[in-house]
Amino acid sequence: MLGTHINTRGPSAILTLKKRATAEEIQADLQERIDRLIARDPTFRNCTAPAPRLVPVHHEGGPNWTVNGFPGLPSGGFGTLVKIVDQARMEYELVA
Repeated sequence: MLGTHINTRGPSAILTLKKRATAEEIQADLQERIDRLIARDPTFRNCTAPAPRLVPVHHEGGPNWTVNGFPGLPSGGFGTLVKIVDQARMEYELVA
């Protein structure tokens, strides 16, 4: 169900393009990103993508989803995975 959402409302009228996707589609994309990370850094080899869940949007154009934890997260790897998820949150809007 990938689609595109365009947001042109708000005080700054910044154009925001987000792909609309289900939790399964976002999780699959996150896993692909983690797999590319594993190819560069094998210490993440046991890490898997968590399922996204809806959250309230705090500001116009902000993300509407997050994840709870990272299964198989290696010690010291939290910041790296947060960057991956943050990038995906800027790119995707979660739809039911």
